[in-house]
Amino acid sequence: MAKWLHMVSRRVVIFRALLIFAFLGLLSRFFYVQIIDQERYFQASNKNRLRQVTLAAPRGLILDRYGEILVDNLPAYSIYAIPNEMKARDSVFAVLANLLQRPADDLRRIYRRERRGPFQRVKLARYVELPLLARLEERKMELPGIVFDVEPRRFYPAGIKAPHVFGYLGEITETELEMYRDQGYEKGDIIGKKGLERIYEPILRGEKGYHYVEVDALGREVRVLKELGEKLPRPGKNLYLAIDAQLQRFLETVMADKRGAAVVLNCKNGEVIAMVSKPDYNPEIFTRPIPKTVWEALLNDPGHPLYDRMIQSMYPPGSTYKLVLAAAALEKGLVDPDETVYCPGYLRLGIRKFECWKKSGHGSVNLLQAIEQSCNVYFFRLIQKVGLNPWVEFSRKFHFGRKTGIDLFGEKDGLVPDSTYFNNRYGKGNWSRGQFLNLSVGQGDLLVTPLQMAAFAMLLANRGIGFRPHLGRMIEDPITGDEQYIAPDTVWVRGISSRTWDFLHEGMFRVVNGEHGTAKLANPGRIHVAGKTGTAQNPHGDDHAWFIGFAPFEDPQVAFAIFIENGGSGSAKAAPIARGILRLLLRNQKIRIPDAMRLRMD
Repeated sequence: MAKWLHMVSRRVVIFRALLIFAFLGLLSRFFYVQIIDQERYFQASNKNRLRQVTLAAPRGLILDRYGEILVDNLPAYSIYAIPNEMKARDSVFAVLANLLQRPADDLRRIYRRERRGPFQRVKLARYVELPLLARLEERKMELPGIVFDVEPRRFYPAGIKAPHVFGYLGEITETELEMYRDQGYEKGDIIGKKGLERIYEPILRGEKGYHYVEVDALGREVRVLKELGEKLPRPGKNLYLAIDAQLQRFLETVMADKRGAAVVLNCKNGEVIAMVSKPDYNPEIFTRPIPKTVWEALLNDPGHPLYDRMIQSMYPPGSTYKLVLAAAALEKGLVDPDETVYCPGYLRLGIRKFECWKKSGHGSVNLLQAIEQSCNVYFFRLIQKVGLNPWVEFSRKFHFGRKTGIDLFGEKDGLVPDSTYFNNRYGKGNWSRGQFLNLSVGQGDLLVTPLQMAAFAMLLANRGIGFRPHLGRMIEDPITGDEQYIAPDTVWVRGISSRTWDFLHEGMFRVVNGEHGTAKLANPGRIHVAGKTGTAQNPHGDDHAWFIGFAPFEDPQVAFAIFIENGGSGSAKAAPIARGILRLLLRNQKIRIPDAMRLRMD
């Protein structure tokens, strides 16, 4: 019996010892958790109780040179899921799918594809209307972990389309996120995709803010915890353009039923006063998800409205380019300006017949008369005197074959064909004299953009001093009111004498004001205009119409290029548009009439 009692007593001691050790272990663990590792567990607890809410920054406005708002903001609502707070996920997706009228599988697919972590929000839907948002709030108890946020949506109150200029916004892609992650972008952010929205994205986007909120077990916000700190969002800066909204609306109207492009530049600094590419589209369609049918209609439209003809389309410049050949001939001393050439209406080269636009011919013409009347035969003969290399030299001197550097994305270089180009394309010695002659009248392999031709007109107006065309004029901080003007970049044409500039100006003056000028329809009255017409042959349809020029002749203030695809004659189709532009500027007193030249209105 004593032995049995001793055994029981020993077991009790062992049990008590084990119990004490267990209690000490629990006590030490409790001490470690509550005291030593308290901060980590406190933060983990806060993650379940606290939520950092990102505060989107208002995007900067885009305004015209006089302060008229061209691109403004409307609030747009997006729906997000917070993975760590979603309970009964299948039920949540079912309720949300019913409210959004979308298949639940679509939402699950987006969730799986976009999820990056337990606390990182996943955007499930964009541009949710307010009535739907109200229904979501009514059923909040059934939607734990589902939140909404505001993001910018653009609208265009000025009635100006200009989608190729403005561009549009879209959700950041994985590629863009990798490129710009160090600039504070996150999954689901909105970013400029095209046009000015893309080029000036760092200026327009602003800086996000944040604050902390307390949430309950269902993820509902209980209160804002200002004591934990907050950062107010800083709105994006406003971008003032050089564009004159009134002139832009006029130009969009007169070009509405055409294919082509038109641009007006400030000769004094390269500012783009108006710029149009047609056909275009309503930029509003990119302010919300685009239905597949609408997107396919844009892609399949034979007018290619998504394509910016101003900077991306390349065309032969036609007779407008005769001025380059004239400059080369004069500077190289290869032409006597007073010497005449007889034009019977064609030039025969071997068995081929190269025709002048005037079938009956121009008779005997000198260089000034050839520019005024745009005689092809004169320039067919002139390029044979000048040669290919000097023509290429002066083409590049006038900055053809390279981008103008405008503040838009996707500009093309154009093409100035030289002997290397011809040899590579056609084989050494296999390109004909006919291809060479075509260059003299701006045809063949020579390609330019309409913007390059406007920049060319500006260089002519300023006798070799030009500027990089730019749409941006001034950046304004909406908080401080600080203004930063965008300085013009100067470009030069060197190695051309005053005598040659005088000659080119006189020729362009006669084109509009001479007895036989081809651009009399460009004359607005009250001022003198200088210009050059062009009708570029098109093997795929009707000829293209060109008119470039500047005004007033005595004190150039604006330069312009009008291009109408398949428009026919530059004299009949493009020149009258320039007249309308100048009349509007004169009527609104936006062109200063030189004291030396005050003509009556026609």
